[in-house]
Amino acid sequence: MSTPDTGDRIRLTRALFPELASELDAALASNGGDRADEFDAWLDGETEALRATSLSSVAFADVLDEAQRDRFGRAFDAARAVAGWVGLEPPQPEAFAEAGADLARLGAALSGDPTLVPVPAPYGLGAAGWRRLFERAAEHEGPLSQPEGGSPLVLANEAEREFALLDRAPSNVPIVRTRAGAETGWTLRLVPGGLAPAVLGLSFEHGPHATLPEMLMLQLMRAASSEPLVDARSFTWLAGALADGRLAARHVYDAGERSVRINCREIGNQGPHLGARPPVG
Repeated sequence: MSTPDTGDRIRLTRALFPELASELDAALASNGGDRADEFDAWLDGETEALRATSLSSVAFADVLDEAQRDRFGRAFDAARAVAGWVGLEPPQPEAFAEAGADLARLGAALSGDPTLVPVPAPYGLGAAGWRRLFERAAEHEGPLSQPEGGSPLVLANEAEREFALLDRAPSNVPIVRTRAGAETGWTLRLVPGGLAPAVLGLSFEHGPHATLPEMLMLQLMRAASSEPLVDARSFTWLAGALADGRLAARHVYDAGERSVRINCREIGNQGPHLGARPPVG
């Protein structure tokens, strides 16, 4: 999605606040007009704030009811807070709609399942990028805080070695990039966000599964919103088989160590605490 230039943004804000713009233009004219550039810069800043907050709900206005919009709004607010820790910014909701995301279908699914959470998830960060995000999360008091420093994201050797397979976006989901040529692409799906998967005792074959970026983003969004993290007493399978199809990664939150761990098991493993979080989208 193209980004409006400064002139477009100023014109947009003048259109949104015509009376205020006229009053300030008149005041500037009576004082010689020597601060017009400052005024336009202020308008530009106000536009950016609107684009990041109230205007972003425009994409939802015609297809979602108030409760659905509220859940989407809270999710995007949390995702923006998380991404901002490392200078990233998720695409606006309308960008996902323009890319082909079916917001009406997602809204209907939300209404049918109170555990579903909209998760804007980034792909292409790599293991180092996710560690940086978790290191920033560790700086805040909460379920991932690390008083002695370090990253609360722990990867098993197998997951580290084949991280690119886990960092791969789903093939059937629209991918949005905030600018042309950006390495990071974003998807928007609904992920079951209950404290444990709805059904346990499942092998990897009982999918589909949430991706690693979706589960990591879900946890960071919950941490940023001061909500308890999921999988403190369960494991969630992650999409993407490893080791030539013999292994699969699973996600767990270690409350004692205040860390998220990604370890691997054989795909046929059906431990009593293993489950799936089938995404919608």
